[in-house]
Amino acid sequence: MGEYTGADMVVKALKNEGVRHVFGISGHGLVALMEALRKEEGIDFFSTRHEENAGHMADGWARATGEIGVCCSTVGSGAANLVSGLYEAYVDSSPVLAVTANTQSFQSYPFVGALEDIDSLSLFRPVTKWNAGVHHWSRIPELVQRAFREALTGRPGPVHLDIPLDILCQKGEAGELPIPQNYRSTGRLRGDKGLIDKAAQILLDAERPLLVAGGGVIASEAWEEFQRLADTLGAAATSTPMGSGSISAHHARFFGDGGWLGGSTVMQALQEADVLVAVGCHFSSWLGLGKPPVMPANPNQKIIQIDIDPTQIGKKVAIEIGIAGDAKAVLADLLFAFEGYGGKGRADERWAQGLVESYRQYLKSLEPMLGDETGPITMARLAKEVGEYLADKDAMLTVDGGMVFHWAFTYLHAYKPRRRFFCAGGGHLGFGQPCANAFKIAYPERPVVNFCGDGAFGLTMQELDTAARHNLAVVHVINNDGGWGMCKAGQLALYGDKALEGIDQDFSAANYAEIAKGFGCYGEQIESPLEIKPALERAFKSGKPAVLDVKAQLVPHPMFGVMAQVVFQGVPLSLPGGPPPVG
Repeated sequence: MGEYTGADMVVKALKNEGVRHVFGISGHGLVALMEALRKEEGIDFFSTRHEENAGHMADGWARATGEIGVCCSTVGSGAANLVSGLYEAYVDSSPVLAVTANTQSFQSYPFVGALEDIDSLSLFRPVTKWNAGVHHWSRIPELVQRAFREALTGRPGPVHLDIPLDILCQKGEAGELPIPQNYRSTGRLRGDKGLIDKAAQILLDAERPLLVAGGGVIASEAWEEFQRLADTLGAAATSTPMGSGSISAHHARFFGDGGWLGGSTVMQALQEADVLVAVGCHFSSWLGLGKPPVMPANPNQKIIQIDIDPTQIGKKVAIEIGIAGDAKAVLADLLFAFEGYGGKGRADERWAQGLVESYRQYLKSLEPMLGDETGPITMARLAKEVGEYLADKDAMLTVDGGMVFHWAFTYLHAYKPRRRFFCAGGGHLGFGQPCANAFKIAYPERPVVNFCGDGAFGLTMQELDTAARHNLAVVHVINNDGGWGMCKAGQLALYGDKALEGIDQDFSAANYAEIAKGFGCYGEQIESPLEIKPALERAFKSGKPAVLDVKAQLVPHPMFGVMAQVVFQGVPLSLPGGPPPVG
């Protein structure tokens, strides 16, 4: 190929993998990388206002497209800032490559105390699937290829390369890069045929089969096979937050999704099912870690677990059958096995339809929390109004906040996969804005909304500048209750009426709409329920990044008590409420 710098080789290796965007902030450690990105056609650099948000943008890109997201940072404090943006990618199995610069190779590992040196390898190791330092220019192509292989093989996850400044600047002769198919698998891992046949027999005999889609269904793009399996069996089907959209909210048998976030009917289904099929689902807190009060203490319930990562199978629940394999491939083989057994089984359609009716009653029970048209605007009402407005618009939505996510999973439905996003593994507040910016880069033709709390929005609102510079017309809907609402609700529930005395958890009366205008964005404050939909219309028509600052009244969600029981499991506290009645 010719003579290139180490930075040139990084960029060419990224482009060889189809990478189109790199998110980050420049600095003296990245001067060579910036120059390499400037010279290379077809790959762009997006500068954020904080390195953490570069990590979130790379994560958002990966979630929205299924492709690896790439971010970078300069030495020292830049790397320290970036690492927090990888935590959520790690716990949610999102494929991200982080590249950090470091001080010169003769000053690092071990370090001599040069300006901004840091042991990035140790710093990033707990939040990455794999990481490595580059100690010689010639290894850059090999290690970038290894990074992609590690990030995308098996259970996806973030990876990290630490490259000293002098190695990025060094020049050398380089040959042609091999195509990705020459150094990593791009096929799908099939499951064991004997186990698939046994699973098919069990499901055909089930009277109350329940399918649960996790993030593995989304990662393998297996949502069509998942819905076909549900329809073939006549089974009830739902998803975890990471599996959003695997079963459409338009489906005739939809009864909520998101684990217990979906409401009491999801818990009813989890507890009444005689056979449960967990696909790409690792029984996280949204399923109560596989325990009561969310899951049943029922030794007679048979669980079939399908996962790309064999170490997850049977890790939290006792299983009847565990199938290691790619979700799309295993479900396709399972459907084929059903054909061999004559198709439909013994599923009781009355049970599935009963869940739909139970869900309808659950939603009806929430109506008093919507308030009325004269206000104030409750969080429930805001979520319902936004959900109705977006229902027919094929929008992409981030859900970012505390009590906000409870109401979002009640009223902001996922009608397709890769449309509603939530940081399910770590609940990382502030990710919504940078992720939404990445969604708009990936799909500029789609409406994009960040439905957030004022606390979450305040953590990353500087990214309005990034949106304004790149004309990323994301609409931010802020549930502004003036403080850390869910934290306050928790303190009050656990410690009584005086729990907030002397505790600083309230914010100033900041006008986020005016702050947005200061960044060159559209801004509007809303105080009446009747203003919500017209304001959304104006925000989208502005063609600018937009902030709707909605004065919202926090209303604790009925499932808040279930959350407390799951989160404080085993802690000696008097917990609020119990799970709603099942059935």
